Amino acid sequence: MKYATRVTLLMLAVAALPASLLHWRSFEAEREARAAAADRVLIGNAEEAAALLDAARRRWLDGVRADARLPGMDAILRSRNAFHDGMGTRFFAAIAGRDPVNVGAVGLLDLEGRVVLDSRALNLGRHEGAEPYVRAVLASGQPLLYGPYRPAGERMAGLFAVALVRDAEERPTGLLRLRYEPSVLGQVMGGSLGTAEGLSASLLDGEGRLLWGVGPAGENPLPSLPAWKGGMPAFGLGNERVAVAEVPTSDWQVVVRQPLTEWQAPQQAAMRLWLQQSAVVLVLLLTASLLLGRWIARPLAAFSKAARRMAEGDFQPVPAWRGAIEARALGEALDQLATRLRETIGALSAELEQRRATEQALRESRAEFRALVEQLPGAVYRCANAKDWPTDYLSPQIEALTGYRSEELLAGDGTGFTALVLPEYRKANEEAVERSLTSGGRFELRYRLRHRDGSLRWIWELGCVHLDEAGRPVRLTGLLFDTTEKTTADQAMDLLRGGIETQLGGDYFRALAAGLVKVLDVDYAMIGRFLDWPPTRAAVLALVDREGKVRQFEFDLEGTPCREVLAHGHLEVLEKASERFPADTVLVEMGLQSYIGRRLDDRKGNPIGLVTLLNTRPLAGSNAAARMLDLFQARAAAELERLMAEEALQRLAETLENRVIERTRELQEANATLSQAMDQLVQREKLASLGSLVAGLAHELNTPIGNALTVSTALGDLHRQLTNLLASGQLKRSALEQFLAENTEAASLIERNLERAATLISHFKQVAVDQASMRRRRFELAELVQDVLSTLSPRLKRSPHRVEVAVPKGLSLDSYPGPLEQVLTNLLENSLVHAWDEGQTGCIRIHAAPSGEAEGDGVSLIYEDDGCGIPKASRQRVFDPFFTTRLGQGGSGLGLYLVYTLVHGRLGGRIRLLEREGGGVRFQIDLPTRAPAGATEPGV
Repeated sequence: MKYATRVTLLMLAVAALPASLLHWRSFEAEREARAAAADRVLIGNAEEAAALLDAARRRWLDGVRADARLPGMDAILRSRNAFHDGMGTRFFAAIAGRDPVNVGAVGLLDLEGRVVLDSRALNLGRHEGAEPYVRAVLASGQPLLYGPYRPAGERMAGLFAVALVRDAEERPTGLLRLRYEPSVLGQVMGGSLGTAEGLSASLLDGEGRLLWGVGPAGENPLPSLPAWKGGMPAFGLGNERVAVAEVPTSDWQVVVRQPLTEWQAPQQAAMRLWLQQSAVVLVLLLTASLLLGRWIARPLAAFSKAARRMAEGDFQPVPAWRGAIEARALGEALDQLATRLRETIGALSAELEQRRATEQALRESRAEFRALVEQLPGAVYRCANAKDWPTDYLSPQIEALTGYRSEELLAGDGTGFTALVLPEYRKANEEAVERSLTSGGRFELRYRLRHRDGSLRWIWELGCVHLDEAGRPVRLTGLLFDTTEKTTADQAMDLLRGGIETQLGGDYFRALAAGLVKVLDVDYAMIGRFLDWPPTRAAVLALVDREGKVRQFEFDLEGTPCREVLAHGHLEVLEKASERFPADTVLVEMGLQSYIGRRLDDRKGNPIGLVTLLNTRPLAGSNAAARMLDLFQARAAAELERLMAEEALQRLAETLENRVIERTRELQEANATLSQAMDQLVQREKLASLGSLVAGLAHELNTPIGNALTVSTALGDLHRQLTNLLASGQLKRSALEQFLAENTEAASLIERNLERAATLISHFKQVAVDQASMRRRRFELAELVQDVLSTLSPRLKRSPHRVEVAVPKGLSLDSYPGPLEQVLTNLLENSLVHAWDEGQTGCIRIHAAPSGEAEGDGVSLIYEDDGCGIPKASRQRVFDPFFTTRLGQGGSGLGLYLVYTLVHGRLGGRIRLLEREGGGVRFQIDLPTRAPAGATEPGV
């Protein structure tokens, strides 16, 4: 029963644990899904309420903005008694009638906050200048929605929509105030709440104050909300679940609330279902475990007893089991295991004795091999047959090559020696060893490694690959020799002679210093030049470090080792250099311990510079470094002397250059004077164009005004005749009817002629004001073209040519209309003067279109005529100042130059002269929809 109980519990645990985990995970997924669904409802309601409030705010603000623009607002403000004048009644009918349910009161205030007109008569004359919504609108100049807010002296709060009232010249003259009932906020938010149980909505301002609430708990105060940003999911707050959404373009927040009991109801239902299902599964597993445990427990007890006996060393045969087939097979297997263990133990005892004898012979052989290896001049190594062939043996001589004992390099994965090899040599070494592993045989390597003291050593390696009987590599062995002295000398000569002989000046000094650092393995190499005479300071031409960085600076020689080099021609301090020269701050700050220097003399024997080697460690083997400086001392001195000669020539060239600069300055001053004169001519051209417009307009106005004067004189005569007839009693019905008919006709003639004159004056006034003030405004391109044609109508009527315009409506520009009118005027005048000979008739076409698909891409304006055109030889110069084909015949040559200047300058566009089929000219003007701020006229 003991074994049966254990097996039953074990099987129950094995089966119940994963089943419970899987069932729990399914429950967790279902619970999270239901919680997420409830949160989505809250978040969706909050976002919908925020969107509805935003739409309502925009509607109210658009309404008050439009109402403030109603005609007659300025007249109401100026009226002393708007109610008695009838304007107040029309005012309330026009505004309050738009939303009679929600608009509680309508008021009109002057700029000092005094109520001029109000639908609530008791508010008339009241001063509201201290109310916050009045101050805010006056400060910002923009419509404002404020509240809910309870003004001083009132018991009920209101939601106020306020906007500035402006006159025809856009100057503020007063304020329009609409008061909405705050309950309208609840009506807007109520439409967003769904059918979920217990939902409420609260509207908060930017400081967290409750403005309005909808639902069972909507008007209840809320605890402080946590730091919240847009996109945050729903979260718990006290005993409620809430979701927050911001109302765009305002500081309002909508909080949708639901009690936790209502929010958790779907999750609790899922929990009850999970408990019921878990109980059923547990009962089924317990029943199955009891049945299986009794069936397999008895044979397991017998076999476990036999296994413990075998573990204690008793390998007697196992009795056969007379039960189930599986149990009998397990008993037979245990019996066979006992038999094999008896045979294996006997064989292992014999093999152990033989291995002990072999290991003793191997120890004796290793002792003889070590004695032989230690007599070799180089270090011996061996690599094991494993991944990347790690080193498993190094002879004691390795310490002389690397500064590390063999035990230190073999610690870890056996790659300690490989890590000392400089990275630039590792890949080539690996490739050479790989080739030898493939083909078998010996290999030879030359590379550099970093010694423990920081110096670099050259290594010559001879290796061999050992193969087994099948031709597979089983190990690597080899010898390592230190060839630093010989290799450094050979490489130094090849590198320095081949790398710097072709360099000059600063390049030579930088290359020489970099070569000395690399070849001699020092921290710094410096080449300097003495200043003044006798020398007291020096300038560093090149100070190069191991990373190749180059520095240049000046320093005083006093107290430095460079002073000793100047005095004696050479200096070698191999250790404690910073202690010997404590006054040299650069030497001390850099922690330099070694200094080797040589003086550079010119051909006359005068000292001109020095070359030095600097190191933070004591320099071992300084003889090689000193010999290297001696080798290049003469070449560096000659290059420095040549550089000084070049500088003397450069100073002479600079003197000549200063003279050239002075002459250039005088020419620039003369050019500036000429440019100023040309600017004055351009301005005169503009005034002349405007004067021509005035003369033409005066001539054109003479006809309608003269006609009106003639008709008015005739009308006066008719009036006097009628008066005489009436006084004499001879007035007849026919005479009265004739007078009335003639009076009507005369009035109609006077009205038509005066309207024509007023239209011409209006167009001319707009064009003249634009061209004179250069003001910037938004205008329609089609209207501007018509204004220009109306202004030039006297000139066009006297010519036999016609003008066709195809400019669509809706092309609006935020630019400078004056310069654009000047451009069109000059182009028209140019065509009328140059395009056709006397007696010919022609056509001028002006058309425009958007230059891109998207709004705001710009406008393309095309101007063309079918005249004689411009000769090819002159097309490249049409925009040049003073270029004209009628020199001496009234042409100034500034018309198209002024057009080019205005288009490319003030208007921020560009103009091009294009080919036109059939002759004539074609100009394309590309203008931006919005002219650049601060644009000027180039060259004007």
